[in-house]
Amino acid sequence: MSQDSVKVKSPKQAVKYSIIPGGGQLYNEKPIKAILILGSELWMIYQFQINKNSFTNWNYSFSKSKEYYRDNRNKYAWYTFFVYIYNLVDALVDSHLSTYNDLNIETSNHTTNKKGKDSE
Repeated sequence: MSQDSVKVKSPKQAVKYSIIPGGGQLYNEKPIKAILILGSELWMIYQFQINKNSFTNWNYSFSKSKEYYRDNRNKYAWYTFFVYIYNLVDALVDSHLSTYNDLNIETSNHTTNKKGKDSE
């Protein structure tokens, strides 16, 4: 397989772009992944903020316990961290695999007979 037709991606550049969630996926020309990762990260941060504010401003009129909001705040903090790490690893792996393209497998006009020898 010739690497002339495939643009080689730099893993270092992919990780640099991944500092912003989804940036490494955009660098690797995977816009759908970038949108999903950025959206996931923003959703986790949003949920973290809601639960943090509910925990901080909790009083007895709330329908749920203070521990519920604390647990959810901590859970979404961890989720945010894991999505961010996934973002970095995914961009790094995609950049390493940028030259691999299973759709460009060249097939020959030759067929192989039962003995494994090529026949024309």
